[in-house]
Amino acid sequence: MDFEEIVIETDRLDFPALAAGDGPVVVCWHGFPDHPATFGPLAEHLVAAGRRVVAPFLRGHHPTTADRMTHADGITLAADAEAVARALSPDAGIDLIGHDVGAGVVGRLAAAWPDRVRHAVTMAVPPPRTLGPVLRDPAQQQRFFYLWLFQVPGVAESVLESDRGLVDYLWSTWSPGLDPGEHRARVHAMYGDPAVLRNVLRIYRSNFDRSLHDPDLAALAARTEAPADVPMLVLAGEDDGCIAPEHFADAATGLAEGSSVRVLPDAGHFMHLDRPDEVARLVLGWFSRHP
Repeated sequence: MDFEEIVIETDRLDFPALAAGDGPVVVCWHGFPDHPATFGPLAEHLVAAGRRVVAPFLRGHHPTTADRMTHADGITLAADAEAVARALSPDAGIDLIGHDVGAGVVGRLAAAWPDRVRHAVTMAVPPPRTLGPVLRDPAQQQRFFYLWLFQVPGVAESVLESDRGLVDYLWSTWSPGLDPGEHRARVHAMYGDPAVLRNVLRIYRSNFDRSLHDPDLAALAARTEAPADVPMLVLAGEDDGCIAPEHFADAATGLAEGSSVRVLPDAGHFMHLDRPDEVARLVLGWFSRHP
């Protein structure tokens, strides 16, 4: 997919993004350790179906925004996504896809600003409301070793900045057998920037460090962590080595009526690369089923 790089001007931040196609906009939010360009294979199908795909860089994940991450909590990222949605579609809701960290972004946006959402799809992470039991599972705690590692100042920076070995390990265990191809170099380049790595750590540390939360957005927490009123399609990979598919069994309890949870066979964490054709089929079906 040949993307062009654009800048989405908002009242919060100017967000660099990759874009392709013409038609109704689909905004795709990436996660870690990932890059907006990995939405390319999925975007090919969406563009062929008459959609314009816009994949922004999360705050702090592009050289032009690397110094703009004072706050790194999930509500900050969701507020960013609301601003992007408002900039791209001021008068109506917009279609959204979120993967990994981006799944939390989309879920919280749908919960706090439902009028900004036309359709919502999340991939690889259960809804925010259902994450508590996931974190209490010892086997899942072991899969989340990187999350705990990232809490240790100095050690985390040293591991990530020394080389991209941890990034490669996460890719290989989260989507077993997947060859990231040209995306490997892109991901390595993104996370080879020490400023970006520090911002990644701030996102993960904000799970426990409330000093990284924006106090001006604190009042939204009761809404962002509650089930959204907007029905969502939630996709999980049967072979995901990051979050096991059984942790999506109760996902419906954190979703609006009319939502759907699907586990994709032969797909891991990076399902938009493992099974872009199937993900596109499900996404486009969801978009057309829920006008």
